[in-house]
Amino acid sequence: MARTAESSVCGQRIGRTRAGETQDDDTARETPLAATSGARLRVMVLEDEPLAAMALEDMLADLGFITLGPFMELDDATDFVRDHAAEIDVAILDVNIHGDLSFDLAALLQQRNIPFFFCSAYSKDAFDPRWRRWPNLGKQYTEARLTAMIGEACGVKV
Repeated sequence: MARTAESSVCGQRIGRTRAGETQDDDTARETPLAATSGARLRVMVLEDEPLAAMALEDMLADLGFITLGPFMELDDATDFVRDHAAEIDVAILDVNIHGDLSFDLAALLQQRNIPFFFCSAYSKDAFDPRWRRWPNLGKQYTEARLTAMIGEACGVKV
């Protein structure tokens, strides 16, 4: 029996059946997360600059993602993760939020097994050493790069 399009959230394979594939085939093509029928990822955003937050929110909506936030205060984002972790598929974190660093929130996301990446103008040299290996989208990015980073964070090829 042929497999139909699968919907997914982070951490699960997303794919569509090619002609002639059966359910036992391991060759399902992976497709973009937001383009997959029924798979609208919920992306939590922490960004304290209003214009950057609005631009990111608009870009995520254009790509078919659901934005949680954007949160402009570290405490609000932390409370949301504590109270609504199951609703978050992936998170995007600015590092410097009104002079406070978001690394404790990153640790909380990691403890809750929520994939995330940073979106900061800081170089990785300025990051806390334990977070230097984490991906950083930077502040100037394209829709294609944003989509790829979301896919990488979720462990899904997009």
